Amino acid sequence: MYFVRTLIAACVVFVLQLTVVHRIAVGGASPDMMLILLVVLVLDRKPVAAVIIGFLLGYLQDLGNASFLGMNALAKSLVGYCIARFGGDYLPDNVIFRGVLIFSACLINDLVVLNISSSFNPFDVLTSFFRYSLISALYTVVVGILILKLLHLLPRRMVRQGGSY
Repeated sequence: MYFVRTLIAACVVFVLQLTVVHRIAVGGASPDMMLILLVVLVLDRKPVAAVIIGFLLGYLQDLGNASFLGMNALAKSLVGYCIARFGGDYLPDNVIFRGVLIFSACLINDLVVLNISSSFNPFDVLTSFFRYSLISALYTVVVGILILKLLHLLPRRMVRQGGSY
């Protein structure tokens, strides 16, 4: 059942990323909803599972823009590994630290994507990084914190007396 819910969430976020997110762009930067979903999904996972989830989410995102097929899959795989390896174990379950985690994950993702899309030209990478990536990372943090707060408001499964859900 977890796999089906994850697949549905990935498809919904993918459709939102392609249709709605570009309309709410600020200064040419828009939030990366797939990265927020990646953070939510791999925070308490083992690194191998996080790499697989990151690859699948990145590949799904690559299907929306096939000009650099595999670029987002690579970036999300690296970010998923870093989150699973360092994020869940060392950071407390706090909104500020989750925001720092989303911010750093967004910057790592953008550095990989910018290097591949600009053919490793340092001037183009730095120009795009300071012009769009920092704003996009801050915007993603704000949206990510709102989504994490909304997820905490949802009811969790509780075990009733007698052992049933």
